[in-house]
Amino acid sequence: MRCERCGSKAFERFRGKVYCRECFATRYIGAVESCVRRYRMIRDGESVLAAVSGGKDSVAMLSALNGLSKKMNFEVSALYIDLGIGEYSRKSEDSVKSLCREYGIELHTARLEDYGFTVSDVSGKTCSVCGNVKRYLMNRFARDNGFDVIATGHCGEDILSNFLKNLYSGNIQWSEKQKPRLDGYDRMVTRIRPLYEMSEKENMLYVLARSLPFVEDECPHAPPSTWKEIVYEIERRIPGFRTSVLRNLARERKGGNEVFRYCRICGEITTSEICQFCRNIARFSKNQ
Repeated sequence: MRCERCGSKAFERFRGKVYCRECFATRYIGAVESCVRRYRMIRDGESVLAAVSGGKDSVAMLSALNGLSKKMNFEVSALYIDLGIGEYSRKSEDSVKSLCREYGIELHTARLEDYGFTVSDVSGKTCSVCGNVKRYLMNRFARDNGFDVIATGHCGEDILSNFLKNLYSGNIQWSEKQKPRLDGYDRMVTRIRPLYEMSEKENMLYVLARSLPFVEDECPHAPPSTWKEIVYEIERRIPGFRTSVLRNLARERKGGNEVFRYCRICGEITTSEICQFCRNIARFSKNQ
């Protein structure tokens, strides 16, 4: 089988056509660019802080942003958050360092242990604490260091599985936070999802096509991906379901402004007297 674009040996299919490795990578970057432009995720001259975990999705995102930065006139740097998950975190950091060296991208690192605990010290709902930690540290680092935008590697399946989970649990209003671009306010930095319409499979194939360093291991604390499996099954039965729902979720909707206050310990935005991050420190820190 031959690439439908250049006639070279085929690598894999991308959205209906078969491509070689180089043409696959070019088409992938083009699809990410179309997504970024469709939702006006990045504005001219903005500085973007890409949160990179070392997994296939965030690695694909950083590579794509690096390839688009000059064309779309924005700057990109990377942030790795060391959650302290033993060998998994060490391998992840090595992968991110290797990628950033390859592209000449400035890499910043934030370590959870500097706050007195790591994810390995957490008991109970590990993923909930982990998510809170990453959101907190990303926002604080980006704001303190003057970045305009935070980019995360959430792909279509991530967003849709969260939507279904929120719908099931009666928290449908939380889906408003799943948009491709969430403009910042007060102390919150703008967040974008450049892979909003990309699939996990497409991200993996791009990383393989480019032979990029990434961590194949799954986080040892990751729960079963039940909701993602549901998304995969619906897409299998109804091709185009993923893109259709994502584009509907991205539509602007009028709603009331979110009420917030400031944490009396750290000063970050929260909906309660003490933010969840500071409550996590009080609960899990070894320094207490």
